[in-house]
Amino acid sequence: MNEYMLIYKGGDPKWMENTSKEDMAASMERWGAWMAMLEEKKKLVSGGSPLEFEGKRITEGGAVVTDISASELKELVTGYSIVLANDIDEAIAIARECPIFNYPDITVEVRQIANIDCS
Repeated sequence: MNEYMLIYKGGDPKWMENTSKEDMAASMERWGAWMAMLEEKKKLVSGGSPLEFEGKRITEGGAVVTDISASELKELVTGYSIVLANDIDEAIAIARECPIFNYPDITVEVRQIANIDCS
């Protein structure tokens, strides 16, 4: 069994501001149900967390710090989860059930977490 990170990209930076309390509660209920299902199947390592849309990018060996541009929003990592799967195909199947796809303009990247033996 391997760990896979589901990396959520894109979305609406104003979603939390523009969403009603009822819609927010319904969204959280869908996420809770998805995570509970994964926990029941022993497939959830970490539900992860959403990330704020604002941030800084550090480049050139740490010498340059810039704001993350809104024009790069579709590539901006906005959250993550970590799941257990036998292989990439199973991880993709888990990702396809994720409630993140209820939001517009979302991409999910599925990446295996490397197993590095340092002994």
